Amino acid sequence: MKNHTQNIDFLIRRLSVDSDERALDELFHIYYDRLLTASFVLVKSKDLAEEVVADVFYQVWQNRAKLQDVKNLDNYLFISVKNRSLNCINKEQKVGKDSIDEKVSNKLSEDNTAEDVIIAKELQDKITHSIESLPPKCKEVFLLIRFEGMKYKEVAEKLKVSVNTVDTQMGIAIKKLAEMIGYKGKMKKR
Repeated sequence: MKNHTQNIDFLIRRLSVDSDERALDELFHIYYDRLLTASFVLVKSKDLAEEVVADVFYQVWQNRAKLQDVKNLDNYLFISVKNRSLNCINKEQKVGKDSIDEKVSNKLSEDNTAEDVIIAKELQDKITHSIESLPPKCKEVFLLIRFEGMKYKEVAEKLKVSVNTVDTQMGIAIKKLAEMIGYKGKMKKR
């Protein structure tokens, strides 16, 4: 863990002091999958989640001179992704009174207090753990549809099962994820 932190600190110095693009690339590769997952859970679109993560790293590059002032890069990046994801959601749809988006938005204010940082990290950990703890078939179907952007028919062909089986597995995955993260509203399979 100490080596990881030292490596991150070294990359931050290279990025903020030397404007080293390779340092940005390395940070991008270190954080990309986890940030994509955190954004995807909120925006429900692989393309939009990828755009959110790219925008956050673009802002990191634009504000690289101030990056050494950031005390915890993990928290900074996850809160940035959370805020940008919620902004995307608000632009694309009206947020219903009982929707998960509004609950997250109300719980996590924009002012990045210590409590916000802890909540954002806990949410990210809970999401990652929830996906990892899905039954193997549900997890595979969920990842192919939600992260790879495959259609149900494509997944069925790849896994050599019926489209109905894919639909059932996706339904189970969504239900289990909602239960694991404590969401009580209705979630979409597609």
